Order: sequence, then C-alpha cells, then structure tokens
Amino acid sequence: MASHQVSVIIPSYNSLETIVRSLSALHGQQTGAAFEIIVIDSANDGAADLIEREFPTVKLIRSSKRLYPGGARNLGIAEANGQILAFTDADCVAGPGWIEAIVQAHQSTESVIGGIVENANPENPVGWGYYFTEFNHWSPGASKGHVTEIPTCCLSMKREAYERWGPFRTEGYCSDSLFHWLRAKDGELPYLDPDIRVAHINPGGLFHMLEHEAFHGKYFAQVRTRYQSLTKGRLLLNLMTAPLLPFLLFARAGVRVYQRDVYRSAFLRNSLQTFGGILFWSAGEFAGYLSCLVHDQPSISEHEKAVKDSQAH
Repeated sequence: MASHQVSVIIPSYNSLETIVRSLSALHGQQTGAAFEIIVIDSANDGAADLIEREFPTVKLIRSSKRLYPGGARNLGIAEANGQILAFTDADCVAGPGWIEAIVQAHQSTESVIGGIVENANPENPVGWGYYFTEFNHWSPGASKGHVTEIPTCCLSMKREAYERWGPFRTEGYCSDSLFHWLRAKDGELPYLDPDIRVAHINPGGLFHMLEHEAFHGKYFAQVRTRYQSLTKGRLLLNLMTAPLLPFLLFARAGVRVYQRDVYRSAFLRNSLQTFGGILFWSAGEFAGYLSCLVHDQPSISEHEKAVKDSQAH
C-alpha cells in the first residue's frame, strides 16, 4: 500500500451534479504532499460510474446501503493510509492550496483543524439562505483561533485524534457536532485556520432547502438531548422558548456577518430566505425535542456508548 501524507475523504450521495467540480478542484491542487482521494458513494444516481470513468486515480468505495455522512467517513477512514485525515463533501470545492494549507497547519500541535466555508453559487438567492443558515459561523472574515466546532466539509485531523474520539456517529446528521462535543468534554477544541478554505455548492430549490433545514434541526435536537442528558424539565423549557429561537439565531447570524463585513450586503439582500431557513431549522429542532420528550430518549448517545464499549474491550 502506497504511503500518503494526507487522505481526503468524501461522502457521496446523489452527487452527480456536483462531484466533478469537487474532484476537479482537488486534482488541481499544487502541493508537495503525497495525498489520496477516497470517495464513498451510497447512491445509484450514476455518480460512482462517472467517478470511475473520469477520475480513475480516486479510490472509490461503493455501498449498496444508504450511508449518512458519519458512517461514510468511518468507512473511508478504514481504507485510508494517510496520517492526516482531511474531510470535505461532494458539494464542496476546495480552494487553491487547500491540501498544502492543511499540511502546513498540522505542523503545529493542534490535532483537529478546520477552515472557512465560502458560497460557491452566489448568484442564487435561495442558496444564500441555505448558506447563512448553515455556515455563518465559518464565513470569510472569521478570526484564527479555537472555536466550538467546525463542519466536516472543511475539517482535518491527525489520525490519532480520530482514534481517540471517533468513530463518527453513523445515524443521521450532526456526527461532526457530536465529535466536537466529545473532544470538548476532554478540554479540546478545534482550531480554525482561515487559510484553509472550501466553497459550498448550496441547493437552489426553496423546498429542498427548507426540508433539509427542518431535517437537520431535528437531528441536532435529538443528538443534543441524548448526549447532554437533557432532563424533561429542560426539554419543556426548550419547547416553551422555541418561538424565540429563530429570531435569536437570525440576529446572531446577522451580527456575525456584519462584523466580518465580507458578505454583509448579501445577507441584507437575502435576509428573507435566510430567515426562512432558520425558521425551518428551529421548527425541526422543536420537533426533535418534542420527540425526545414523548419517547423518553436514553440519557446517553448511542455513539458514546459504542465508544465506551469498544474501549472496554
């Protein structure tokens, strides 16, 4: 098996429209580091065949079972041989020098390092709504330093970090949030390096965007409830204050973007779409807390229990 300094791992599900742009950006990287690209595809939209035909050097893993991002990344890591694990998504375009910036950043003692997420399709108003709902924390202009979490569309880690705090949660979304929460429990935070950048290709359809945000918000609430062992009293409080959540999140996003200046005018032009995305995220979060209250969810996440069981053996 060839030795690589970096393994780039990409989950792929119904990515036919974006995967060529994503892989082309990676193949065009100028770096002295040896790197491999691993794509884990679990759909039947033809993307895997296209990758096999157009990008023969990519290590392609096909799965007949639908994989959520965390499970796909776990599968890719099992086949990776790099000492630095770099993650992005099939709907992301790595910036020039992305791999080189990751290698340089990992010369430090930081074990988990991520970067900036830009908007890859700024011509689409709905795409802006999706972008500001999902990525306003990591928009251009963010300062270098430790942050609470960084999305796996622009994240990297030394292999030992994954071995200590992994694997990723396999069910649903928010596997990256849970990974960061587990590290924070040990006093470890990810490091944001603005020199590391990807651009995210955002969905342009309104229904798709709103559906995704509701789905994502629901998973966030469920994972948070299980991991943080939220009591019934806390769940009731979250449900009662839920009507205020979209206004709070929208205000925070606006302040954050305003302070960084780069996307300020775009936020103002697309504030209605952004509020719509945040509103549906909040509705999903409400539904997630409600389901946990009604169904009496366990107080510890399945992920953490699996990690503890594996360590015990």
